Amino acid sequence: MTAIIWMSLMLSPTTVSGSKIDTGSLALNIQNLETAGGEVHIALFGSEADFMETEKRIVGLVVPVKSREPLQVTLGNFPFGTYAVAIFHDLNGNGELDKNSFGIPTEPYAFSNNPRVKWRAPTFRETRFELRQPKLELDIELKRWKAH
Repeated sequence: MTAIIWMSLMLSPTTVSGSKIDTGSLALNIQNLETAGGEVHIALFGSEADFMETEKRIVGLVVPVKSREPLQVTLGNFPFGTYAVAIFHDLNGNGELDKNSFGIPTEPYAFSNNPRVKWRAPTFRETRFELRQPKLELDIELKRWKAH
């Protein structure tokens, strides 16, 4: 009996400290693509301190846009926790979210929770979500600044 318990403990997923890691898969349904072209840039952030700091993102993906149909993207498996997603549709392929002389985005963009902000960038608190299940799918809608 002791051998069976010992084998069960040895084969269960653990961290260095020996506690179980709960993880979940995160998938995005990106809607409202304007054109069948360019690329969608996706960033996943794991804290308020790191939010919108490109070099501190957990995941950064670039996905080619082949049609105007909703884009389904699986980001992977992550430890249960609090996260936020930022996305933009790079229409001209320059790798940046283009802005006008006032700093207003001229390309479609989106955030998790689809916050309704216009004259400022959303906060981590407005865009955060909890990953606490084996699979989480988020619907995210790309918008233009003037459409808010």
